[in-house]
Amino acid sequence: MNIIFYTSGTTGSGRLVRGISIGTALARCGIISNYTILSSSPFGQLADDLNINHIEIPTESEEQLSKENFQESILFKALTTLKPDILLIDLLWFPLYNFIDEIPGKKIFLWQRMAENYWSMDLPSGKISYNPKQFDLVLAMEPFLGEGPDHQINPLILRNRNEILSRKKALKELSLGKKNNCLLAYNGHPGDFERVEKEYSYLENEGYNIVTTTNYKGGIFPVIDYFNAFDLIVCGASYNSFWEVIFFGKKGIFVPTKTRFVDGERPIRQFSNYSFKENGADQLVQIMMNL
Repeated sequence: MNIIFYTSGTTGSGRLVRGISIGTALARCGIISNYTILSSSPFGQLADDLNINHIEIPTESEEQLSKENFQESILFKALTTLKPDILLIDLLWFPLYNFIDEIPGKKIFLWQRMAENYWSMDLPSGKISYNPKQFDLVLAMEPFLGEGPDHQINPLILRNRNEILSRKKALKELSLGKKNNCLLAYNGHPGDFERVEKEYSYLENEGYNIVTTTNYKGGIFPVIDYFNAFDLIVCGASYNSFWEVIFFGKKGIFVPTKTRFVDGERPIRQFSNYSFKENGADQLVQIMMNL
């Protein structure tokens, strides 16, 4: 079975990590498949480090992906070569808009709350709008309030609770003492980490031993493996780190991430006290196997 996860990721590593979470869930559930992440992320090494196949492709223009030219696009050629039995589309409805029916296999659109102007675009060739009927299934990969798709799974988490290091082992590997350890893990956009690191340096004066990491500087990955070593976690609120802290029941300080189409304050307002037991990546694997 060929399973393809398609996403963007020109800045930050968040969307790529969602794809890695699905890859680890397939392995955890004992599913034998040819799983590939297809993205424009410059952080493909993160997938390679966990033995998950990643193919990097460039971001292409509206003209290259138009009805007249899509057959020559790198994206179209990559997808038709990979011949997916299942194609997982992480938010990117618009690059596939003109040729999704030409791609084999079942299509699952992974939905997340975005600004209204994300779902339609005025292009030189005319206006295009998100059409859920182009997909076999639309799945919300986070809880939501108000309108959303008919089907929802829990957030995608890279590890389950029984898979990370014990507190004793995590402390030893990081050469930390037993008390007042703080993890500051932030990616976001280039330069964001330095700003956040400076902003929360005051925690040292409150007695915390601060361990900092960012994927922009070859940081600890997956840092979730070391969560048991920390009493406090400072992280972004966009998706992965936020939901990892929630899933593992850690004390967290959530920092809004400024993006064009996502309200960085919304998860903090709505879901800081949320809890869930089952990893959405495992739920997604079960859904795929029953298609």
